[in-house]
Amino acid sequence: MFYKNIKNQAKQFLGNYKSDNPATFAAAQQAIGGLLILDGFVGIDNPLGQNKRSGIFGSLLGVFLGLAFIFSTGFIGNLFGVNKMTAETTATVVSISQPTVSSGNSSGGSCTPRAKYTIDNKEYVQVSSSGSSSACSLTVGQTININYDPSNPGNWAYNLNAFKVVLKVFPIAGAVVAITSLFTFVIRLLSIIFGWKLLKSGRALAKTLPGGTDLSTIKNEVRQSFAKSIFGIGDGGGQPVTPAQPPLQPPTQLN
Repeated sequence: MFYKNIKNQAKQFLGNYKSDNPATFAAAQQAIGGLLILDGFVGIDNPLGQNKRSGIFGSLLGVFLGLAFIFSTGFIGNLFGVNKMTAETTATVVSISQPTVSSGNSSGGSCTPRAKYTIDNKEYVQVSSSGSSSACSLTVGQTININYDPSNPGNWAYNLNAFKVVLKVFPIAGAVVAITSLFTFVIRLLSIIFGWKLLKSGRALAKTLPGGTDLSTIKNEVRQSFAKSIFGIGDGGGQPVTPAQPPLQPPTQLN
């Protein structure tokens, strides 16, 4: 839909120059084709809104980041040993450490508790493997339920289910980012291909013109007018404007 909208606007804009002399049309094709290629690679202002869109390389980065989110769940789980914390027991809170928060934000932050518990007649006094905001409500001496790693009882966590819920969100967020970025990548690729076809067609037409025909002035005028109309670049505060009419004078012949 987005690509079709840009393509239709480009064709409509070119229609203003098609009925004029071949030199003007060739210059218009090259100017508009070049802008579409530029938009495809680096991303110009969104013609359907005011937000900045990424180019084809930015969209590829988004795809990789999305995939990283999708596959990071297992890595993070192994990093904190969450996947191995299959056993449960009760523990007594010994202390709670938490980062300093700003004076205007007394709530929030992540707290890391230290707890005392006994596994196989051996007492452990260990800091939790991960902190959480829910741990901030704990008090010293309070009895809590914890999950720990049977092969490494010193590795434990409080409110592990909440942590697992957060990990489950990662693949969903990653999928959204990856799909959106892939969609943008396709749009960018199609924009580059369409722009290249226009540029190639304009160059082919320019080769049939008399030698010494100067198209640079017309190309600059068309480029500025198209960028202003479609991408909101230039005067007009970013609002689309009516495409400029082609020059009334034919291109000059260079001696």
